[in-house]
Amino acid sequence: MEEATSENEAKQVVTRIGKQLAAYNICPNKDTLVKLLKEATSAFPELKQSESLKPTIKPLSDSLVRHGLLLHKDKDIRLLVGICFCEIIRILAPNPDFSDAVFRDIFRLLVSTFGELENMKSPYFSRWAKLLDTVAQLQFCVIMLDIGCEDLVIKMFKSFFSVVRDDHPRSLITSMSSIITRILEEKVEEADADPLILEGSASLPLLDVILHNLIKERKGVSSASFQLAVSVVQNCGEKLERYICKFLRSCILNRDAVGSALKEFYHEIIHEIFRYAPQMLFSVVPSLTHELLTDQVDVRIKALNLIRKLLELPGQHFAQEYRHVFVELLNRFSDKSAEVRLSALSCAKALYMTNPSGRESVEVLSAIEGRLLDFDDRVRMEAVSVLCDLVKSYLNVVPSESITRAAERLRDKKISVRRKALQKLLELYQDYCTRCATGIASLNDHIEQIPCKILVLSYDKDCQEFRPQSMELVLVDLFPSSLQIEERTRHWISIFSLFKSPHLMALKIVLSQKRRLRDEMQVYLTLRKQKEENCPAEAERIIEASFLKMSASFPDPLKAKDCFHKLNELKDCRIFSMLQEFLEKETTIDVQTTMDEYCRKTGDQNLSEFLQLLVMKCSFNVFSFDHVRCILDCLSSDRFENKHLKNYSVQLLLTIISAFPSLLRGSEKQFQLLLIEEIIPFNEQLIEMLAREGSQISINLRYAWRELAQSLNLLFLQLLH
Repeated sequence: MEEATSENEAKQVVTRIGKQLAAYNICPNKDTLVKLLKEATSAFPELKQSESLKPTIKPLSDSLVRHGLLLHKDKDIRLLVGICFCEIIRILAPNPDFSDAVFRDIFRLLVSTFGELENMKSPYFSRWAKLLDTVAQLQFCVIMLDIGCEDLVIKMFKSFFSVVRDDHPRSLITSMSSIITRILEEKVEEADADPLILEGSASLPLLDVILHNLIKERKGVSSASFQLAVSVVQNCGEKLERYICKFLRSCILNRDAVGSALKEFYHEIIHEIFRYAPQMLFSVVPSLTHELLTDQVDVRIKALNLIRKLLELPGQHFAQEYRHVFVELLNRFSDKSAEVRLSALSCAKALYMTNPSGRESVEVLSAIEGRLLDFDDRVRMEAVSVLCDLVKSYLNVVPSESITRAAERLRDKKISVRRKALQKLLELYQDYCTRCATGIASLNDHIEQIPCKILVLSYDKDCQEFRPQSMELVLVDLFPSSLQIEERTRHWISIFSLFKSPHLMALKIVLSQKRRLRDEMQVYLTLRKQKEENCPAEAERIIEASFLKMSASFPDPLKAKDCFHKLNELKDCRIFSMLQEFLEKETTIDVQTTMDEYCRKTGDQNLSEFLQLLVMKCSFNVFSFDHVRCILDCLSSDRFENKHLKNYSVQLLLTIISAFPSLLRGSEKQFQLLLIEEIIPFNEQLIEMLAREGSQISINLRYAWRELAQSLNLLFLQLLH
């Protein structure tokens, strides 16, 4: 009863306003119009759909048209008029009985109003959004197509994509998507009935607007407009599929014959559709083999780049679903163009990363390893890089033999390949050490071989950066800076267990060179201090010879010698006192800080860099007191995962202290415990170490005499035989 009363009252309001407006010969002023139209917009929602209400509404609708309110310039009035006409169309549907001209003016008004939705701060925003929702529910925009207003439809589409924002209410974006979807579906049905659709074109201007906004990289395409385009494709993909696929296949097979400007971006369109609606492209993707087989190198490369992007998409199974394309991808590893082979490697990496345990990944890994021996050095470099990245990501999946094959490129004939292999293998080894420290990985002989193969680089004479003078810097960066000394020592023992004669010799050369530099630096500092007391000329001659010896320990001896001369000319004795203290006490941080401050004052950047390098090369940065302590701790507690490593730990210890006997200082207690512990094997080797280098430490040998005597007797018997 109350509803009937409300509806009757609404009829009366609409009738009254219609008569009042009809009574005006000219358009009333704004205030009057706003008042009347607000009353009308409040009354219309109470009226249900019924053609019988046409006599009630007609006076009002005729007056709105007669007074030209559809073309009014005022925003308030335009909004109210738009709401009125939407309500009139709803109530009198399906035949509101407007002329085509009036319909066109209504649609033009709506398109103009929707263009204001960009301004979310406007007081009208909520009413604009409500008007959009009403239009979406009525779905009367298809009338625009029936009366030939496709230009207005395209304008409305473009308006939606230009005004939509990421912070718009979800309901508003849904309304836009609903309107676009409904119109597209109607247009597709119309096109399906038209036998004159041109092959090789998107055929639907409205569809061009959607595809344009799928291309995120294009200027002017926002994130929100892209998401709106995706929503439309997902909502009406089944009906659009034939037209989209026809367009894309035409671009692949004969792009020059395609009229749409979007043909330049068809790969991007394929990528985005495959990302959100892959089922639409079942008939398109196989056509990519045409591009992989074309004579044009740039086309093959672009096709491979697209395939790589498709392979990278999560949740997809491209290689399995499109086996023919995958097989042709494998064939590109033997392509005559090096650029194509490089692109194929990037595809292989993407495929393996998405499914490392799949059958296709095994085939791809074999193809990557095959490129390690490619005749083009750029391809070999990329193959090493890809293989090392895959091992880093899937350490427990990639076969260990693959690591060995990658490491073989350290012996490549090209310096550039060796340099890239060194870089990537160091990254791999550091990542492996981090995993071992956290318990994710265990010691792996194939990976522990990497430092062995790196050391052999020092025998190369054709590259300055691989010589022993530079190899020390490589060994300093062998482990992650955050790795604990116990872990570093554990890895060094494992590395040492894999040493052959060339590896051991290379390491000894690096260490002996460091020792000579430290010893010669001591000589220089002593001479500099005493040269005023002795013959200055003789001291200068000896200092010059000392500079020559020390500069041989640097990658660029001539530059180092020049820097030594500059250093010698400095008047500030603090630098030399700090260097002396550093060599005696290893106060690295204090020295570098003081030198940096001094060099900043002098402004000599070259000298500053040289001093930093000098301090680093004189420091115990490859092996230190802590390494010796850790080895002795392991021997004392007998905590070796593999018993054979105990022997190698003793050999490593001997190698370290043979170069730097002073590193035994501070380890007297651990060392003495080893000597008095009879159950520990290899005491003969330890006693030999003591006999050679015992002068460097302070230790009570009373408990070691028996072991020493036994060792000497054993050696004597061996000599007799």
